Amino acid sequence: MALMASQGAASGLGAELKTGVTAVPPDQAERIAREKYGLVGKAEWLWGEKDSNYRLTLGDGTQYLFKVLNPAEPPGMTSMHSQALLHVAAADPGIPVQRIIRTLDGEADFRMTDDEGGTRGVRMVTFVPGIAQKSQPQSALQRYRVGSLLGRMQKALQGFSHAAANHRITWDMKHAAGLRDLFCAFDDADQRARLERGMDDFERLIVPRLADLPAQVIHNDFNMENILVSEEDPDTISGIIDFGDMVHAPVLFDVAVGAAYQMGDAEDPVEAMCDFLKGYRTEKTLSEEEAALLYPAVVTRMLMRLAIPEWRSTLFPQHRDLYTRNSPTVWAQFARLDAISRDEA
Repeated sequence: MALMASQGAASGLGAELKTGVTAVPPDQAERIAREKYGLVGKAEWLWGEKDSNYRLTLGDGTQYLFKVLNPAEPPGMTSMHSQALLHVAAADPGIPVQRIIRTLDGEADFRMTDDEGGTRGVRMVTFVPGIAQKSQPQSALQRYRVGSLLGRMQKALQGFSHAAANHRITWDMKHAAGLRDLFCAFDDADQRARLERGMDDFERLIVPRLADLPAQVIHNDFNMENILVSEEDPDTISGIIDFGDMVHAPVLFDVAVGAAYQMGDAEDPVEAMCDFLKGYRTEKTLSEEEAALLYPAVVTRMLMRLAIPEWRSTLFPQHRDLYTRNSPTVWAQFARLDAISRDEA
């Protein structure tokens, strides 16, 4: 029953998560790198939720990220992500984002034809140093610096626009209400009830105000796996990666995404979020209305983190462990957050 419900609900969700990762063979990736970029190296496959990713290592040790995008991603979205990277690098060169490597013809990305005759976008970027924040010790200073970087990223993207910026993706919180039909995939009645309460708040408090919230193109995925830190000094943020969930949406949602992830395993999730928000405030501030909606927006992102992977695992059961690997962490965050009164939070 859960499988049927999830697949039925999938029709209203983003095609990018209904299409599995279709990897190209490493030797093909190496050939494309030679022919299109003039780079000779060894390709090593890397896990990606939607795309086929490779670490390309040249003979001198230089590394690049070679990305063959999901077959469901239209050319306009590929272009938007590439142009956004170029825009951020020009607007604020101090933000440690990947740098676009252009093809021999000067293209920021291009279309390739796969073995089945379909076309897919391809992009090459620098391989930024560091290790995922999630795997390293977290601290108040680290969270503060992450918040500051999000504020800088938003300011850098303020002047950015693209024809594909209003495309629909599953991780766009504007469309979160469409996930309610997926809650039946959870067997635990208490878990379903918690998700329902969070969705009720989203629909009651946020949906009526969507049109009035300040909006722009946002990163939309400031999570601990997309934030890289120095292995020697985890409080130093060394990279921000993965522009693949970019969308034109309320700025509030970008902040809520970052705050939701910065809870991490902190015993006091509200204090951890406040560390992040203090850093954000050094660059940007939320209005009183946005601040009042931050808590339900954070909860909405948390329920998205649970419902979307659970749904995807019914479509691709062979990847269930990967898709739901963070679910225990999110449920634990809910338990700690719910132990604090909402008014106090």
